[in-house]
Amino acid sequence: MPRRLLLVFLLATGSSHAQKETAAPVDTAPVVVRKDAVPAPALKNEPATADAAPAAPSVEIRGAVDAIRRNETATKIVVPNEELVKYGDPNVLDAMKRLPGVTVQGTSVRMRGLGNGYTQILVNGERPSAGFSLDTLAPDMVERVEIVRAATAEFSTQAIAGTINIVLKKAVTKGASEVKVLAGGAHGQHNASTNLSTSDRSDNLSYTLGANLNFNQNANPSYATVEGHAVDGALTEKRNTTSVNTSQAEGINLNSRLSWKLKGEDSFTWQTFANQGYFKGNNDDRTATLTEPAYPYPLLVANFNGMFRNLRSDMNWVAKFVDGGTLDAKLGVSGSDNERFVGRQGRSTANARVLDRDYTTRGNDRGVSTTGKYTAPWLTGHSIAFGWDFGYARYHENEVQDDTDVKLDFNNNFSATITRLAAFAQDEWDITKDLSLYLGARWEGVRTHATAIGIDSGSHLSVLSPLMQTLYKIPGRKGDQLRFALTRTYKAPGLWQLVPRHFYSSFNTAVSPDSSGNPNLKPELALGIDAAFEHYWSEGALLSIAVSSREIESLIRNEVLPVGDHYVSAPYNQGKAHVKGLELEAKFPLKAVMKDAPNVDVRASVSRNWSIVDGVPGPGSRLDNQPRISANFGADVRLGQWNGGASFSYVEGSWSRTSLTDSRFNSSRRDLEAYLLYKFTPKIQLRITVRDLLRPDNVSKLRFDDPNGSYESMSTSPVRPGWRIAYEHKL
Repeated sequence: MPRRLLLVFLLATGSSHAQKETAAPVDTAPVVVRKDAVPAPALKNEPATADAAPAAPSVEIRGAVDAIRRNETATKIVVPNEELVKYGDPNVLDAMKRLPGVTVQGTSVRMRGLGNGYTQILVNGERPSAGFSLDTLAPDMVERVEIVRAATAEFSTQAIAGTINIVLKKAVTKGASEVKVLAGGAHGQHNASTNLSTSDRSDNLSYTLGANLNFNQNANPSYATVEGHAVDGALTEKRNTTSVNTSQAEGINLNSRLSWKLKGEDSFTWQTFANQGYFKGNNDDRTATLTEPAYPYPLLVANFNGMFRNLRSDMNWVAKFVDGGTLDAKLGVSGSDNERFVGRQGRSTANARVLDRDYTTRGNDRGVSTTGKYTAPWLTGHSIAFGWDFGYARYHENEVQDDTDVKLDFNNNFSATITRLAAFAQDEWDITKDLSLYLGARWEGVRTHATAIGIDSGSHLSVLSPLMQTLYKIPGRKGDQLRFALTRTYKAPGLWQLVPRHFYSSFNTAVSPDSSGNPNLKPELALGIDAAFEHYWSEGALLSIAVSSREIESLIRNEVLPVGDHYVSAPYNQGKAHVKGLELEAKFPLKAVMKDAPNVDVRASVSRNWSIVDGVPGPGSRLDNQPRISANFGADVRLGQWNGGASFSYVEGSWSRTSLTDSRFNSSRRDLEAYLLYKFTPKIQLRITVRDLLRPDNVSKLRFDDPNGSYESMSTSPVRPGWRIAYEHKL
């Protein structure tokens, strides 16, 4: 690891602001239960204050997170750290594909099969800075992942599909230190990482420090075919491309938290997360023209390198008042920087240089935010809260293109400011011991202003979101309960969609067009209905069936249109979309159905999604390339010093039509992986993982149809089985 990765930091921060009044103090893992609920037996040993006893065994952790889900009026699935690290994944993105109701396509994390801004991703309840990616975050840095299916007032309602909140490590119950060393690989791939963590407590002060260093090296081949056909079906052009992409990346994650107990039950915490990485590589494309016209770059070589760094620091103050009220306030600052250089050189069949173009891009993002919530003790049986959410961010990007051969040089400077303000109120009312009602409302306003060469544009949007959720525990049927939610959510246009900058493709065609933004975009608005039946019949045993519906207005879709002699893709508000879903989930210890069964935990989830986009004729008229079927199946076994498990995930692939002229295809994804854990001592263990055992090649297609004919491209990337081995030592 080069010396430039040795960052110096003094870190710390506050807890997630999205905790109810009944949550544990900020220095413990927040186990939240209804005021009238009888917790599972495992909860009796859960820490109640910051001075609590050592952390509970895994069976108690499972009981605690199940109690959160069972007793919260607002639906929330909590996945603890022990579930995220089972398979030794190098990053959180890889671990996400095993979560119930969640799919991962490339770097897109999806709920209900929808990504692209429909699923809201938060870190400690906040939107991460521009440039942050989940594949740079190590699972060891995460305390838990919260899957919120129906919107609540405390989080932004920019969550049509739902919210995934990643909570960084914060709980400290006793001094502990741990070292993990991981190495892995596959055909053409090598990776390694080291994770260090330590935490301790002294009187009223506690701290947690963590660091993760990682290294990845890849050589990935891919194969592409492009075909054009006339209206009568005659082949007008065809070419094949073989590509080899080699890359190397190295990075570091740093996380720390300091917490002080103040007078009474007040507390102050300071938590900071930072990561930084460097990457470099090259891409070699060799294209053979089978049918004229000839491709202008039979040999196209690209060299690239760059860096990124992200920093988020929060201070959190929790004050308890004599009247029983609680104020939870947080102030945070964030920043990110990124740089990227790409040099492209193209040569003709005669080996003459026909393209020599360099792109240099530098961007930075700076932001400040404050959130807070006051929980009032006014009425018995109610948890009434009022809060605010304010943020200001400034983004600047400088893109310089230098084209040596055609003397086409330009500087595409771009600056933008985003100001958001939100206020919310909510009440969780325990009407009876069996019926609770959540009522909330959130108003959000977002103002964007962007400037670039020849551009000065701005937009403003505001959305009022009324929210309602209920939980009904069926009398006389212990463990059976019903849920219902009615929500108003939205999806704001992305910054890149709003700014009318023109981005040029290397070779302009209908399936590789230029792109531009549209400052006149309006937010997509959605009315959502969710209903679920849950059956709990034993410790850690759950069966659930959930249905959902989303009616989306002012849908934003991209259209590829000819502009002069170029094709340009731009976003527009076009009509409505109708989304429906069905989710089945089961998890249980095998002993819950077989008395003398071994210590095996079984889990399964299956999702079926439907969507129709008005204005786009079928078949395949689906929103955001939504997969129709996805599933996860897994089992874990504990046999003394040996632990093991296997997991299978499936995402169906098919064609989806995104506009009148454009269609996309993604192949089905089948992932099979397994792990084996051996505990040498209570503090030393070895974990071995094998992955991609089914060798699922990735195939994607793009198709463009208009009255003049059709154009289609297909790309195939082979996948090879891989392995990981991790040594874990608690000091």
